[in-house]
Amino acid sequence: MTAYGTTAQLIARIQVDSGDITAAQEATLDALLEAISRKIDNFTRRPSGYIAEVAPSTKYLIGSGKSWMRIPECIAISTVAVKASYTDTDYVDWETATSTYAGDGDWMPARGTYQHPIFDKTPYTMLVIDPNGDYSVFYKSYGIPNIQVSARWGYAAEVPSDIREACLAQVTILWKRFQGSMATTLGSQDLGTIAARIRDAAFTRDVKELLIDSGWVLPLYGGQQ
Repeated sequence: MTAYGTTAQLIARIQVDSGDITAAQEATLDALLEAISRKIDNFTRRPSGYIAEVAPSTKYLIGSGKSWMRIPECIAISTVAVKASYTDTDYVDWETATSTYAGDGDWMPARGTYQHPIFDKTPYTMLVIDPNGDYSVFYKSYGIPNIQVSARWGYAAEVPSDIREACLAQVTILWKRFQGSMATTLGSQDLGTIAARIRDAAFTRDVKELLIDSGWVLPLYGGQQ
């Protein structure tokens, strides 16, 4: 998975010349960017991440037994195949519409709620039965995955600006603490002594507030996300 910031963006924020960064330090920054990016995924409950895959991959999901079902976030769906029962051997490909509103398929991608689905915005978070298709429900399999979905999983084609800045801010804070050997107090002639407040929270307060107040933390849908 891709980090939510680059070393060049980070160097601009820690206000040092790129020529002063050694190869070992750059490798450390790269590792921190990757680690904090995955921490953001976990904290906001987005295991597929914010940057969508370049090529589709397959996930196996549990049918809802209804005319709609929740799916992890994705920006494009290639195919949907279904087993009517978990005892079936093969998946049956459902017809993909030529466009979202064409009405010539078996399913449609959407987001929002099943009462008020939104069909023209991504990321998609649900599948809806096409009323003109051959099926009326996504067959329920009582805990056994029976829906095969191929999609570009993730939130968007490019990382959202809030997520990028949260990642860069948290890495900058860790980088400065690494420079002080992770000490709880740092000091200089200009600034005197600075006490670092150690927290058990997932992120420092400012970064955590950015993620929460901007609405990036997903609610739980029965473990779907």
